[in-house]
Amino acid sequence: MNITKAEGGFKIDDQDFDYLFKDLEHEILSEKQCHIITNMGTIFFDTSVTIENQSFQTIENWITELYNV
Repeated sequence: MNITKAEGGFKIDDQDFDYLFKDLEHEILSEKQCHIITNMGTIFFDTSVTIENQSFQTIENWITELYNV
């Protein structure tokens, strides 16, 4: 699975709709897992998901990159 960043949110695997951030809310579950709060609900992610084809070792770095537009 790959995320493409967009202003105020992201797309997953080139879907036709955007997930929009809800006040940059997230919940870190472990070193490699998190919940991201969006307009479409809470989504579970882990570090196996790439962001613009880039991999990350920790969920903190992953979250930082996701919010960096």
